[in-house]
Amino acid sequence: MTTTLKVKNHEEFEQRLKDKDLEISKAIVDTILEHLDSKERFIPILEVELEEEGDIYDINLDNKNTAILIQTLEQNLGIFEYHEAYEQCPTILEAINYLKSK
Repeated sequence: MTTTLKVKNHEEFEQRLKDKDLEISKAIVDTILEHLDSKERFIPILEVELEEEGDIYDINLDNKNTAILIQTLEQNLGIFEYHEAYEQCPTILEAINYLKSK
């Protein structure tokens, strides 16, 4: 299931990314974890609604590009650590190691 994130505009979305927004990170990680063994080529990660512009952006990851999945999980692991949200860190590490062993 794709998470929908509503923001005022593109600048707010970029700022949330720069601020290491935990909500965004959780959505990314949860979706990757749900699709670890999926046969789907592209997995929908996040739907971003820009209220002022009236635009909707769909962010997807190539599920066949293991290096990108690993890199994305590693980046988000850092965000979880930054926010001291350690409870999901072992699961993220397990997923990284699983993908590295594929």
